[in-house]
Amino acid sequence: MSKSYWEMVPGKNIPSSLELYPVIHSYLQEGYNILDVGCGFGKISLELASLGYSVTGIDINTEAVKLSKAAAKNLGPDLEIKGRAEFKVVDASDLPFHESSFDFAVMQAFLTSVPDPQERARIILEVFRVLKPGGYLYLVEFGQNWHLNLYRNRYLQDFPVTKEEGSFLALNPETGEVEYIAHHFSEKELVFLLVDCGFDIDYFRVEELKTRTGNKINGFVVVAKKL
Repeated sequence: MSKSYWEMVPGKNIPSSLELYPVIHSYLQEGYNILDVGCGFGKISLELASLGYSVTGIDINTEAVKLSKAAAKNLGPDLEIKGRAEFKVVDASDLPFHESSFDFAVMQAFLTSVPDPQERARIILEVFRVLKPGGYLYLVEFGQNWHLNLYRNRYLQDFPVTKEEGSFLALNPETGEVEYIAHHFSEKELVFLLVDCGFDIDYFRVEELKTRTGNKINGFVVVAKKL
């Protein structure tokens, strides 16, 4: 259900409520080749390219990739001087790149939109595969917020459908129709997802994140290293 939603939703409607956290800049180095997983309409990819990095943005949504390419073209002169950005329609669980192709990978609230735990693991394994040894994955994800009535109620009432603790049905704010299943992570869950796929946690911090609807909830900013 969720994958078909993300394939069909208008590219401009893909959420992009999070900014890059400053910690990312302490890991990035000149000349880095960066993979932006779930790039949406290219906001983060273009920000990184404007800083001089070579960025490949991937998304399953064809229209979003077209919007990203158009935005990159409009910024062409600046990007040609400072960096490079290219965009491809790609399923993140089956990356069309050789092993050790990238120095760094970015995932901004991407896994929250993947309802299947096994698919999340496949995605992390694929990112691990295409990173160079010593490369980093910068990942930001929403945490489980059981202390908030809104989310506690949603986790519990939607469990018969989602079958996973911390998941809930994301509804269209106008029609009330189910758009996709969203998942919020526990700290343990997110750490073991990364560690079990071969990563070492280099940085982990709880931060207040802004959701697509403007809610402020706890989440995690993580930098994991491929050893």
